[in-house]
Amino acid sequence: MFKQKLTRVVKNVDGTLGCMLIGFDGIPIESVFGGEAMPHMNAVAVELSNLLDKFRRLQIYEVGEVNEVSITLGQVTALARVVAEEYLLILALDANADVNRGQTMLRLIAPYVEREMM
Repeated sequence: MFKQKLTRVVKNVDGTLGCMLIGFDGIPIESVFGGEAMPHMNAVAVELSNLLDKFRRLQIYEVGEVNEVSITLGQVTALARVVAEEYLLILALDANADVNRGQTMLRLIAPYVEREMM
């Protein structure tokens, strides 16, 4: 059900390595890869979900909600966007990719994913 939207992101952002939807519990829901599968992407996704969960706990200090983060690991940039409170859209990009385009695409598909999750 989500594969179509993830595929759209992969096809519309040059340099995309993969895009996935994952729960904050670390369980992947769906993933699409630009070329060959990235076995370590699941591990990165789980760590990003842990990191975002820690930021979410900061809300008790009234610093505001964290909706999006990016992290660069070597030659890969991973973008993560919170959707439907309990899930993350994660986009892995190579060093030459347009990060702003990736962020925009995640923002565009996030409402669709949220509607489907409810």
